[in-house]
Amino acid sequence: MPDFEQAYTATWQQFSELPHTRDTLVLRHRRFRQWMLGSYITFIVPINDFRVIDRLAAWQHAFESWFQYDPQPPDRLHITLHHVGRLRRWPGLPLPETLPRRALSQITDRARTVLREFEPFTIGIGPLNAFSNVLFAEVHDTDRCLRTLRAKLRRALPLRARPVTEWPYLPHITLGHWGTQPAPPLVNAVQPYRQHEPVVMQVSDVELTLYNFERGPLERDLLEDAEEEIIAEFRLKAPDAG
Repeated sequence: MPDFEQAYTATWQQFSELPHTRDTLVLRHRRFRQWMLGSYITFIVPINDFRVIDRLAAWQHAFESWFQYDPQPPDRLHITLHHVGRLRRWPGLPLPETLPRRALSQITDRARTVLREFEPFTIGIGPLNAFSNVLFAEVHDTDRCLRTLRAKLRRALPLRARPVTEWPYLPHITLGHWGTQPAPPLVNAVQPYRQHEPVVMQVSDVELTLYNFERGPLERDLLEDAEEEIIAEFRLKAPDAG
């Protein structure tokens, strides 16, 4: 069994044994350090395939009553490829893992050099799985193209744009946040969706985005009202015909 399948299986097993889910959005807002940091700077793979969007939206609708926050908006569904850090809110206060806006041009140039060497490739979306805080769709990267792209992108970026990650990379699409509630009923609700076959999707685009949902009070529509800014768009190089 490939390592990514083992990781998804282990993730589901961990969720199945939880007594309660965790509201990590509340935890973020309670941390003074998080409030002082700016928008997330992230490379993402946008979900532009309407067949895939329809499948993900159907899954969101099926679990809408379980989410304590409104689901991730369909036009913002994505796979996080690499988290760069946070945009520095105050230039004179260089907090760890923050970058000034002027650093984005160098990051964009280095990313373009790497990404233009990749051809489009396919991945599988689904079935459903869950972390302690969210419901997500698995992303099956059988040929390891997504992970190869991510590894080469990370190596090309400046060291300050490669923060240490707390968890191993496990590609996924976040569909909605659980909030805090008993986990066993959720395990029973998600279990039938664990049998769904993945939907094939072609990866042909990558975006560098700023995403900020830290402002204002913590409301149910937090994700829908979040500010999103696309800094750069990259199209993977299609192979020459003939």
